[in-house]
Amino acid sequence: MSSPPERRNPWALSGEAFERLLAAFAPSREEAALRYESLRLRLVRYFTWERCPFPEERADEALNRAARRLEEGEPVHNIEQYTAGVARLLAKESVTVQIRQQRAYNAWAITRTSERYGAPDTEFEANCLEECLREVLTPDERDFLLEYYQGDRQVRIQSRQRMAERLGIGLNALRNRALRLREKLDVCLRDRLRPPGRES
Repeated sequence: MSSPPERRNPWALSGEAFERLLAAFAPSREEAALRYESLRLRLVRYFTWERCPFPEERADEALNRAARRLEEGEPVHNIEQYTAGVARLLAKESVTVQIRQQRAYNAWAITRTSERYGAPDTEFEANCLEECLREVLTPDERDFLLEYYQGDRQVRIQSRQRMAERLGIGLNALRNRALRLREKLDVCLRDRLRPPGRES
């Protein structure tokens, strides 16, 4: 349902920054590499335990953030403890994103299904929607649709203008893309929400 963690200010891990990160683990490069890999595995397990999507990408992001702080000159006395703290912050960010997305999905389910199928069972319909989102849309399409429908009316207007500018298309083309994705979801939802024994 979620996408890999995005960086608002993209920063690439250079070879020099990576070497500085390794040096923070141990003076010996061999020992440093072993400790780096051990920490990365622990981070992956941590994010998996916390049920964060894309645990490997988040582990890499935690290490990259630590490397960036080192490059910026921040004093780090214990790189493993420091990176573990970064990982905890990332896990909290992930929870916040998941809650926001779930609310958006639930709102979508209520709006789309109440018109066609009567009073909705929010949890059931949200689950159906989530399954359809995974089955019929790519991750990029899911993110597009979530962003397109997120927020109240005024927020959506501004957000869609920014989306169109970012994608280099007009608002009509943006709207048509959203409509095509909605149609794909509607087909799946109609099938899942159709009462047993009733044909469409």
